Amino acid sequence: MIEKLLKAMELAGVEAMIVALPDAVITDVTVPLLRGWNCQRGDVVGKALLKAGAGAISARHLPPDESQGSPQIEVSYAQLLGTVIRKTFNSQKWTEGQNSYYLLTGKAVDAGAAQIALQNEKRLSLALKSGGYALWDFNYETGETYNAPEMYEIFGHKVGDKTLNFTTFNDLIHPDDRDKTIDEKIRKAPFGADVFQTRYRVKTAAGKYVWIESLAGVLRNTVDGQPLKCIGLCRNIDEQMVALERLKVSERNFKRTQAAARLGSFSYRNESGVSRLSQEMAALIGMADAMIHPNLKTFIGMIEPGDREKFCEALELAKIGTAIKNLEIAVKDKAGEISHFEVTLEPERDEDGHVEGIFGCCQCVSERKALEKRFHQAQKMEAVGQLTGGIAHDFNNLLMVVMGNLQLVEQLVRNDERALKRIRAAIDASEKGSELTRRMLAFSRQQTLQNKELTLNDLLFSIQDMLKQALTAIVELKIIPGDDLWAVKADKTMLETAVLNLAINARDAMQPKGGTLIIETSNRKLDAQYCAEHEEVIAGDYVEISVTDTGMGMTPEIMEKVFQPFFTTKGPEKGSGLGLSMIYGFVKQSNGHIKMYSEVGHGTTVKIYLPRLRDSAKEITPTLPSGLQAQLQKELGSFNQRTSETVAADTKKQLVLVVEDNPSVRDVAAAMIEEMGFEVITASDGHEGLKLITERKDIDLVLSDVIMAGGMNGPELAVKAMKVRPKLKILFMSGYAPGSVRQMQDLPDSIELVNKPFTRNDLTEKVRKALVA
Repeated sequence: MIEKLLKAMELAGVEAMIVALPDAVITDVTVPLLRGWNCQRGDVVGKALLKAGAGAISARHLPPDESQGSPQIEVSYAQLLGTVIRKTFNSQKWTEGQNSYYLLTGKAVDAGAAQIALQNEKRLSLALKSGGYALWDFNYETGETYNAPEMYEIFGHKVGDKTLNFTTFNDLIHPDDRDKTIDEKIRKAPFGADVFQTRYRVKTAAGKYVWIESLAGVLRNTVDGQPLKCIGLCRNIDEQMVALERLKVSERNFKRTQAAARLGSFSYRNESGVSRLSQEMAALIGMADAMIHPNLKTFIGMIEPGDREKFCEALELAKIGTAIKNLEIAVKDKAGEISHFEVTLEPERDEDGHVEGIFGCCQCVSERKALEKRFHQAQKMEAVGQLTGGIAHDFNNLLMVVMGNLQLVEQLVRNDERALKRIRAAIDASEKGSELTRRMLAFSRQQTLQNKELTLNDLLFSIQDMLKQALTAIVELKIIPGDDLWAVKADKTMLETAVLNLAINARDAMQPKGGTLIIETSNRKLDAQYCAEHEEVIAGDYVEISVTDTGMGMTPEIMEKVFQPFFTTKGPEKGSGLGLSMIYGFVKQSNGHIKMYSEVGHGTTVKIYLPRLRDSAKEITPTLPSGLQAQLQKELGSFNQRTSETVAADTKKQLVLVVEDNPSVRDVAAAMIEEMGFEVITASDGHEGLKLITERKDIDLVLSDVIMAGGMNGPELAVKAMKVRPKLKILFMSGYAPGSVRQMQDLPDSIELVNKPFTRNDLTEKVRKALVA
């Protein structure tokens, strides 16, 4: 009966509830009451009305049993966000059988107001749906979960699916996100924290994880702070999170690109004057860790005075709308180092086209500037090399004619001491000129190298005594050989000369006090990173020879010039300025690399890298350096060898073919060979020489120039001649061989070469060696 009465009141729009005695538990309520309190049936049904503080609904007391009429009582309901609603109800005791109840009735809800409330509820539902939100609530006391239809849609479940509830919801959360959920936040939150927002991934019915954003409020027990009810909103933000992650990846890539390109940026607002430098820009000027983040004023203060005014003028132009491109400035960073930047200023405009700010981009171009400087230096060295090489080539031929004829004349006036004295002085001057051209050709990488298989340890120990003689007693020599050193292929005499020149330079740098000279060898692998910093180097295995002294050292300005020909820091008559340039050219021509390190007051290290020789064919037998003793005597100023002394040749009228396109050189070379006792025939180019070789089987030796006019050079002649006469002996003469050196590598190692300009003794020794090879 009482339930029918309550239903009638509900239809009439009356706020009412039934309270069962003796425990005063609410057994039922009308819908108007739920709307008035803005709650769900589960929020109040089953609650004990008289247990103060036990729940959201409470009353101080019920009317006494002896009361007459319809006594009034006040009932309080605490809403989700803490608002307390107090309503006054008329009470009427009701008995059905053994059960007793109180029927609490309030005022009837105005039909118009109810309609407005219903419309508001629809509007709220529509607003939530438009925003992609779905409503849910959970009763911690009853364990009941309410999900709006949109909740099921978000999670891909059918409406009303009981598996989608607050208790089992945690199983759908991604394992990495479970501590982010509303439930976890509620359990861990301190008392008084009632509103929560979080994002996490949940698994849909299809098995796919999607990102969810949740916003929830909690109603708590006023005594112990335990959650009683939670009402919240959910929405699917998967597309936003995917876009956000892409944006983060893009930002990371942009920052990496900026760092790799050494690119920074800054912004400036015209109206406020506020500016800001990006983190990358702050890092470029050495202020990434500054206590106060730098701004544009800080940056301007670091620009070198000569460029500061130029930058400020460009900034003023950008403020009024002029774009600035490729403005180069020099900046002294926090550490005091000078960096070069290329600046772009782009005006930023509003919708009306008015300039409201500037976006600036600064790229550090210090490495590019250094590379350009090295490139220009290399171009300069190459141009000087080509010039000196061309001059030296022509000069060599002139010296060959002069020296050759002087030596021939010397034999004719051997009894005239006065004439001999003059001739020998001229020969000595020609010899010095020959050494000068040899160094010029070495620098220009146009000398003809006789590359042989070598091990640097053996080479160093073979010249150790000679080095000690050159260094004198004030310098201590230490040779530190590397273990299991790889073999190289290089010109032995040139390498010995290079080491000797470095030792003499070190000796001079340590005067007058002396010091220590350390020569070390080791195997080295030059990797891609090293080669990126030294573009002329090819990555691979190298053998390093390092020469270190404890001398005065050099400034960076001097180091930039040390490999230039004719540059010297020594006094007049103490250096030609070609020693290091000769070493530079020799190393480059040997496909190697040379690097110098120096510090003023501490000393200098020169490192030569020669490519490792793969598949070494044999063990290297160390031998004493031929001709290096004479080189040492020249460096020490005690060279008194008489270049014209006759070296007898053991001949039996053997026939020698001289192939040379320069008539004067050809005539001198032929005359020298005739004086040795050989028969001589001559040819003016390679084609004529090949014809004679084919026709005459009695030719014992071919002495050929390397570079000749007529379309066939010396190496090409040798290859074709050996096809006709496989056992034919060949000797090359040259001082300049720009393209043919590589071709010579394909010829047998037994083929000798005599460098122009040569003396009669040089030629005699080489001829004898070639004939017995």
